[in-house]
Amino acid sequence: MTLNWAIIGTGTIANEMAASFLNKDKNIYAVFGRNVDKMQQFADKYHIKKQFISLKELLLDDDIDAIYIATPHNTHFEIAKQALLHDKHVLAEKAIVINRDELDELNNIARDRKLMMMGAMTLLHMPLIKKVKSLVIAGALGHIKTINVTFGSHKPYDIKNRFFNPDLAGGALLDIGGYAFMAARYFMSEQPTQINSFVSYFETGVDEQSVTIISNSKNELATISLSMQAKQPKALTISGTKGYIRILEFPRAQEATLYHTETKQHETIIAGNTEDALVYEIEDFENAITNPNQIKSFNRMTADVFSIFQNIQTVWQSN
Repeated sequence: MTLNWAIIGTGTIANEMAASFLNKDKNIYAVFGRNVDKMQQFADKYHIKKQFISLKELLLDDDIDAIYIATPHNTHFEIAKQALLHDKHVLAEKAIVINRDELDELNNIARDRKLMMMGAMTLLHMPLIKKVKSLVIAGALGHIKTINVTFGSHKPYDIKNRFFNPDLAGGALLDIGGYAFMAARYFMSEQPTQINSFVSYFETGVDEQSVTIISNSKNELATISLSMQAKQPKALTISGTKGYIRILEFPRAQEATLYHTETKQHETIIAGNTEDALVYEIEDFENAITNPNQIKSFNRMTADVFSIFQNIQTVWQSN
C-alpha cells in the first residue's frame, strides 16, 4: 500500500524517520513545523512537496492519508485526535499519549472511523523480536520464569529539558519506560496482576529512576530498572526452565544469544537489521491497514503497558 504521509515536527526523530522514508522510496507529501526556516530546510532535505505552519490546514488537505507525530509526547493526544477526526491514519512516536484514558479515547475514535492508530514502538516490529517471540511460544525456553529489563540514559543536567520538565510529561517512565515495559509485557504470557515499585524523583518532581517488579497468575516475574542520569545497558533477558535468551540494545536489536541449560551451549540468533528499524515500523503500519488483526495485537499490548504505568504511579503516590 502506498500512502501520502505528513510528518508533524522536525526534530531528531522526525529527521530519522524522514531519512527512512527517503531510503525506502516512501512518499512524504507534507510537513508541519512552527519554525518556518527549520521546516523549509527539512522539506528541502527530504524532498517534501508541501509545508504547513497551520496544523488545521494540513489536516484539511484531502491528499494526506496518514500522519506521523514526532512532537513532545504531551502534545500527541490532541494532534492525534484532530487527525483521526479528519480521517487520517495516525502513527505517533512514543510515548503515544500520557495515560490510559487518552489512549482509550483515541482507539475508540479510530475504531469508529475505521482508521489505523498506532504507537511508534520499534521493539514490536523488529524481525529479531518476532523470531524470539516465536521461539518462546514454541517452548524453546520451557516455562518462562523471569524477565529482566534494564534501560538507563544519562541526560545532561538541565531542569528545562523536556526529560525533566513535568509540564512536558517528563520522567523516565514515559520516556524510556515504554520500551522496557513493552519488552517485559510482550514476553509475559498474560497481563501482570501484582506490581511493586520504588522511585527516586528529580528536583523538578519527575521520576528520575525506578525499579519495578511485576508478576502474573502464571508466576512469571519481571524486573524493570530505569534511570535518567545513570547509564545502563539496554538489555533484555528472558529466562525459563530450559534456558535463557539475552538481547542487548533490545529496542532495535538484530542479534540475540540463546543459552541451553541442559547442554550449557550458546547459539546466536540473527534476524533483520538495526538500521531498518523505522522501516519495519512503517511497513507493519501500512500492512495493518489491510490486516486489522495485526494492529489489534499492537494496540492491546500498548493498552496493557499504560495500565501498568497507571498502577505504578498509584503505588508511587501511596508510598
